[in-house]
Amino acid sequence: MIAATIVLGCALIAVAMLARQCGVLHRFAVLGATGRRSVRIMGFRGASDCSKERAARLLARRMLGDTLAAGGLLMVAVLPLVAAIALDPWTGVPTRAALVDPVARLTILAIGICLVVTRSIVARLGRVEPPIARFRPRFGL
Repeated sequence: MIAATIVLGCALIAVAMLARQCGVLHRFAVLGATGRRSVRIMGFRGASDCSKERAARLLARRMLGDTLAAGGLLMVAVLPLVAAIALDPWTGVPTRAALVDPVARLTILAIGICLVVTRSIVARLGRVEPPIARFRPRFGL
């Protein structure tokens, strides 16, 4: 069960890294912005219904494209987890059983929390100003 927990933990970390690198969240943000834009267009008072319908059709096409792009990237990001579960019968590592084991799930949760804490510490260390820059006046005379 330990090997399955390690495999699932690594697969989940790979999913998180792929989601960050592929820009999955950005694609969903673009989709939300397009939806908000379509709501604003429908609220125009001075525009004719024909122009509103045309704009709605164009935005519907754009939203379909954004949805397909976001879904495709999400499917690519989830591939390591799907591979870890699908290779269970051939590798002999009981990853399916580890999905329902509470100890394995808590271990995977701890691995994820350690990853987040480590990433935040490293990011904070990368943004540290040199000691001289802290004493420099922030206003110009």
